[in-house]
Amino acid sequence: MIGATTAKGRVSIQLSILLFLLMASQASARRFVSSGPNLVITLKDPSEKYSSGASLNDDDGDSDEPLQNPWFNLGNLRPNIMWSLQSKGKPLPNWVPGWHSLRATVGYQHDEALKCLPSIIEADLKFASESTGVNLQVQPTYEFGPKQTTLSIQASRGAAAYVMAKIATKRDRWLQMVKGCYQATLPYASVGAVRVTPSLDLVKGHVSCLLEATTGSQRTKAVLNLEYDNPTLTVIHALNERNTIAPEISLYDATILYQWNLSLDSGLIRTRVDPTSDVRVTWIDQSMNGKWMTDVRMPLSGTTLSALAADIRVRRQFNF
Repeated sequence: MIGATTAKGRVSIQLSILLFLLMASQASARRFVSSGPNLVITLKDPSEKYSSGASLNDDDGDSDEPLQNPWFNLGNLRPNIMWSLQSKGKPLPNWVPGWHSLRATVGYQHDEALKCLPSIIEADLKFASESTGVNLQVQPTYEFGPKQTTLSIQASRGAAAYVMAKIATKRDRWLQMVKGCYQATLPYASVGAVRVTPSLDLVKGHVSCLLEATTGSQRTKAVLNLEYDNPTLTVIHALNERNTIAPEISLYDATILYQWNLSLDSGLIRTRVDPTSDVRVTWIDQSMNGKWMTDVRMPLSGTTLSALAADIRVRRQFNF
């Protein structure tokens, strides 16, 4: 009798757990909305590193060694899948009213070492305080490849100022980056707003400061990037609603880059010209279930046919 009662109790406990999980899943389905999965495929030339297992010196040509790179390999497609789950409103309005949103993302990028494991798992939590007007954003991330956990924390007050810090584990230096930003609005037509963004990368040892000045019409912006290795000055000007030009000059070696963005009804074309190196064009074409992305690189230096050959890559992003 005692054994029978215990078995019935276990069955009732299991049914209660299943019922609780079912109710929780239904509640989460009402409170969360799924985005994706978004699949991006980049075609790669399979003959780039192709070499047969048989040696050219073998007279009979018989070799038991397999091909080092078969004619089809998943790595040639470079698949990249992202899937996210976003809360529709406050996740816990009664318990944590300051918690405004939750977003969880799972990403996969093909890697022979990871096999079928995801590449990255990330969460995005946003909190807001109505009394102080301070917004807090916390982003924990785990990367399966290096087995590293990072935590990004950003505190902001509107769009005028924010402070951000990035902390990581399994590193010699746990504090990786510190970044801040402050924007001041001016009542002038020539300069309507000034933005200062200093940053310190403790891992690479880089210090930079970004100075931005925008006109009152919002059509022209001057960006002074005081990066230690290569400081640059960029002028971004919108010719009209579709065309935007952005010449950039390096303050280190006076190299000039020309950039032009063309907005289309169903996409965007980005052109970047480096007179000393190459011309790069990126065409993004929106479609019904995703978008096509084409990258074209035409070198401007070289004397041989292979050196002047264009590099064309086509990617496809699927939205399910």
